[in-house]
Amino acid sequence: MSLYSAAEEPCALLVFRRDADPEELKTLVPGATPGSQQCVGLRVALLAAHLASDLEVPNPAVESMLRRLLTALAVRVSGLDLADQDAWEEHFDALVAAGRFDAEAVNAYFDTWQNRFDLYDPRRPLLQDPRLAEECSRQASPAKLVMPRPSGANQPWLDRTHQDEPVDSTEALGWLLAWRGFGPAGLGGQRCHGGVTTKSMKAAPLRSLVSFHPLGENLFTSLLLGCPPPDGDTDPVEDLAPWERDDLEDPLSPAPAKGPVSLLTGRTSHHLLLAPDATGAQAVGFWVAWGSRADLPAARDPFVVDRAKGGPVRASWRRSLLRDFDAFVHAKDPSAAGIKGQVLPAWLSVFADLPEDVLGRLGPVRVRALGCHQDKQDKDEHWYAVTTPASIAPFLPAHHPQRAARVAQLRLAAEMAGAAMAKALRAAWKQMAPGEKSCPWADEATAEYWDRAEPLFWGAITHDEAPTPAFRGLALDIFDATTRPAATTVQGLHPIAQARARLTHPRTGKKKVA
Repeated sequence: MSLYSAAEEPCALLVFRRDADPEELKTLVPGATPGSQQCVGLRVALLAAHLASDLEVPNPAVESMLRRLLTALAVRVSGLDLADQDAWEEHFDALVAAGRFDAEAVNAYFDTWQNRFDLYDPRRPLLQDPRLAEECSRQASPAKLVMPRPSGANQPWLDRTHQDEPVDSTEALGWLLAWRGFGPAGLGGQRCHGGVTTKSMKAAPLRSLVSFHPLGENLFTSLLLGCPPPDGDTDPVEDLAPWERDDLEDPLSPAPAKGPVSLLTGRTSHHLLLAPDATGAQAVGFWVAWGSRADLPAARDPFVVDRAKGGPVRASWRRSLLRDFDAFVHAKDPSAAGIKGQVLPAWLSVFADLPEDVLGRLGPVRVRALGCHQDKQDKDEHWYAVTTPASIAPFLPAHHPQRAARVAQLRLAAEMAGAAMAKALRAAWKQMAPGEKSCPWADEATAEYWDRAEPLFWGAITHDEAPTPAFRGLALDIFDATTRPAATTVQGLHPIAQARARLTHPRTGKKKVA
């Protein structure tokens, strides 16, 4: 008997569209009404995806991993687990036309794998390793599972929940996903497996990274657009999710991803095992230990920005999303946005290739950024989630070259004004405090600049007749406000005036000699 099946038990909070068909909604989700929210199992999340506007998830790491899980399931139930590019594109177009996942395919898949979605199955618990109960020294407290909660010697700055307080099974599933993607390096339970005994754990593959997900008018569109196209190495026979495999994950020899499903669900450096209460309603403890002794086989996650040098782009909560919108628009030719040596998320390129009539059927599609500004160790600095106010389609250069050029122009103007302001502040500070290496003004002023530049940028690109924003004037206002306390002092008067003059009258190049 299943204690908690993620396929059926409420584990994904859906926000239903206000224009959803009330009769269809009531049939699929009893008690739900258009515009309401309701927590559903993974099966119903796919069956009702076309009726839901989106997911509602309180933590960005959990949301990012839940989107990956649902995308992998969407690949399977939609039949987009194909190796041939032409066949994939043809089937993708048919799904766009259908506007929903096929109910028979969804039910057939979950009926086939019903037992493997049990969170507490003693032999094959979902996305867990049951061997940990025998191979690990001891359980960790429930608090360690929930990353923001204090545990062990950590100080309870943000959450005063007792570390032995059990975790609701729905929440435990979310944090199980988050650990697999974003878990820290450091010490876990001492695990003895295959002659290797250690507590040391490597950082999870997505730790410290930012993911960029498609956000359509409904959850079906968001998941469909997120389905990765074939990359030339896809092997449909070997491309299996952990719950579809006959064997458990091998921590001494992690299997390489063979396609989108294994890529989205199978890559982890941590193995976990939840301990339920008698009813399965809560997790009362868990084991966490190393899930890989070697580096994971190289793979390119379909939602991160990869770089030729330096690896994937790291998360930074201070980075304004407007600075990346130009790249999203020019996904087919990143060099047009001044980007070199980067590979953008695969779905952006697929989206840019769609004919205008297909783009019209899909409706507005925005970009949702999810990340955690963190280091590799056990220190979570700042979770963040942000969505572009504007849709991408109206700015694609293939259909709207003038709008695309305006996006590039305004993004560059905003970048130049912000950089000039930070440079002026550093120059003034360096003269005032020549022995100090860092400038306390620059970081705070830059954060304020981008906060205030955002509405100027989005307003200017979404209205064709809007005037060009005065980014340089905004930079000057913030410079003045930041330096005002020191501007009239003997120490600051001259350096600040000099730096302000350079900001007000930037040099555009050397004068030509007649």
